Amino acid sequence: MKQQIFIHQLPKNLSDMYPHDLQLYQNAPFGEIMLDELQEISETRLKVLTLVERIHFQKLLMSVSKRRAALVEELYKQGLDEFARLINSPGCKSHTDMDIHIRRKDHMSHVILRSVVAFNTVKKRWFFKQEARLFKWRFSSLDNEGIRCFMQIYNFDFTPSAREARANIYNDERFSNIFDHLENSIHIENTILIQDKDVQQYVSLDQLDELSGSSYPCCMRVLHKALRKNHHLTHGGRIQYGLFLKGIGISLSDAMTFWKSEFINIMDEAAFEKEHTYQIRFIFGWEGTRRDYQPYKCSKIMESTVGPRDYHGCPFKHMPRDVLEDELVNCGFNALERSAIMNLSQNGQYSAACNKYYEIKHGCFNDIPFKHPNIYFNECVKNRVLYRNYGEIYFFILYILNNLQFRIKNLTLLPNVKDLNPESEDMY
Repeated sequence: MKQQIFIHQLPKNLSDMYPHDLQLYQNAPFGEIMLDELQEISETRLKVLTLVERIHFQKLLMSVSKRRAALVEELYKQGLDEFARLINSPGCKSHTDMDIHIRRKDHMSHVILRSVVAFNTVKKRWFFKQEARLFKWRFSSLDNEGIRCFMQIYNFDFTPSAREARANIYNDERFSNIFDHLENSIHIENTILIQDKDVQQYVSLDQLDELSGSSYPCCMRVLHKALRKNHHLTHGGRIQYGLFLKGIGISLSDAMTFWKSEFINIMDEAAFEKEHTYQIRFIFGWEGTRRDYQPYKCSKIMESTVGPRDYHGCPFKHMPRDVLEDELVNCGFNALERSAIMNLSQNGQYSAACNKYYEIKHGCFNDIPFKHPNIYFNECVKNRVLYRNYGEIYFFILYILNNLQFRIKNLTLLPNVKDLNPESEDMY
């Protein structure tokens, strides 16, 4: 016999409960649902949130609407048609029994996952980030009537501007000149990579060896290995790697400890203090002009002048063929994989070669090559954490659902809806 979960009914009917395809999930769900269906819709939503995270990272430079379109396309490919329809909905044009049923499943699946992660800070943060992204993407699909109804349902006291009015702003030369100036003043790469709290918690000096193997781009992996082996890097290598370490969250004091621990293998402490401490403090903005120097972008690294004793620069551009192939062997790539990367490198497609290195090493598809080594690093760390957390959440859900022996009455496990507010703009 199939088990049922009874959820106490509020004094409303389902059509009143679900007047819109987009929800804020403020109230507890009510009615009856089969246990196996509850498990199924919860697992489905988890798949959707995982896709949201993956597409967000892979399509980082795309607009919200294009990321939403990519998500919808992937959902249809995986047979998740109901979620695809919800995410691409203009709002509230249809109120059939099927529409109400789909909205109810959206509500219940959100509530179950929200309950599962309620007491785990890391999982809760991951869940809310993906839900906030998903909400923004879904909101972008609403037409004017859908936006008006949504604001009326949830008592938002302001009037949205029409799409035509927004378009007129962009066509007005007075505004477009301002927009162009501001857009050119925003350096996306530097904004994204510095002080990423999601990444910093996984970075420390004693983890650098492990991170260099698992999450560094090839250029930084080469520098790290050379430093560990030779206890020295030339000036260009120290600047390139030092700024990268600053970008992933290594503090000035930790950077001083790190470089000192290497260099005192080939010089005494007094020589290190005399020759290297000023430069380390300089790149952190504590000496000289006291500028906040940013880690090098790929374009700047490719422009490096590299000599025979140097390890900096871009390996796919500056390394001799045999040295690069040895490095790829050391990374564990087989002959076919090495050939794919080497061919791109030989043809002058250095960014594509780096991207192929990333795809093979991490077993994923990335259609927009990275333009910055720190963004490469951040995404590697986040994806590794996501994979680990996804597995834990998945099995936790199964455990909860398979052992569910109670009625959801007041849903005391739910965090308050205000927790859904985004912590920062970069989560989108």
